[in-house]
Order: sequence, then structure tokens, then C-alpha cells
Amino acid sequence: MRYSNDEKLRFLSPDVAVLRAIVGMIPPAQPDLDPNLNALQTLIAAKRDGQWRIVLFQNTPAQFHGRPELVQQMTEELRQMLT
Repeated sequence: MRYSNDEKLRFLSPDVAVLRAIVGMIPPAQPDLDPNLNALQTLIAAKRDGQWRIVLFQNTPAQFHGRPELVQQMTEELRQMLT
């Protein structure tokens, strides 16, 4: 599941970039990440008039239907980022 730096941020041209990330959430008053809230995010940005602008943002729940080991792997990776 771990993304290399090359996979996280990719320039399609000098003025267009794609950023991919995995995200998780710790609900209020909870001590740990809720694996049911993990998501894969993709952001496309374009430079216009010298400034970067978000063109598209997509947030997809990381459910991995039928593959609970991938949800667990993602949650563990996110936990490592918390420390």
C-alpha cells in the first residue's frame, strides 16, 4: 500500500500535477483511527496565472471489498505516520 514519493506527486506537465494520498480519521473522543473512515484521495492542480489552483478533488472510501487485509495494512501505515 505504501506509496513512493514518485507516486504521491506526479507532474503531468510543468503546470499540471496529480497528488495522491491515503487518509484516515480519528473520531472525536476516540483513541485510535477508525478503519471504516480510511480513504484514498486524488487532487489535480493546474497552474494558472502563476498560481496553483485545484481543478479536481476526489475522496474515495478505502473499502477494498473482500480484502480486509488491505484495510488493515492501510490503517497500520497511517498509525505509523501518527508517531
